[in-house]
Amino acid sequence: MILVPLKNIMHKYLIFLLFICISTICLSQEKGDLRIGVFAQVNSFRNKETPMYGLCGEYFLNHHVAMNYRYGLGLNQEGEVTAHINPSLLGIIFLQSGEAIMLSVMIPEGFSYHIYPKEILEIAPYINPLGSEINLYINPEIVLSCNIGINIHIKPVNDLSITPNLSAMIIYQNGEVVPGMGIAINYNFH
Repeated sequence: MILVPLKNIMHKYLIFLLFICISTICLSQEKGDLRIGVFAQVNSFRNKETPMYGLCGEYFLNHHVAMNYRYGLGLNQEGEVTAHINPSLLGIIFLQSGEAIMLSVMIPEGFSYHIYPKEILEIAPYINPLGSEINLYINPEIVLSCNIGINIHIKPVNDLSITPNLSAMIIYQNGEVVPGMGIAINYNFH
């Protein structure tokens, strides 16, 4: 009978201790942290605006360097569904295995470098050389791309950021530059 209340007290103590440990860990971004968000972006493709919405993520290798991931859906100028993905996902179609899925998740689209001028401000220039666009062009349907830009993370509260973005997408096939701008809402997991 005495063991049941003692067990409940131990569970509450462990939960409280875990909460304290997680709270102190959450004070900064370090190796192994994961930032996940949703984004809205508009690209200016051949003098027409091409909107795109999707998921973005960063996995921090250390306090300053993160691996970037970005997946989005939108509409091209003909009203057809278009997408931005990491080309490693295309390997899943050909390999059709669990290992291919794990490998594609491990391969980042690019890297960002994070600078912290203020506690509530983070500036992160990035380069993502491993992008691909689906249905951006009519022919071919899939083109490889490189995105360069800057994210400005404004942190109204700890672990939440509102992130305006300016970017340029370079299409490898013909060197065409597609300017873009957008905004994301992100949350950090420690």
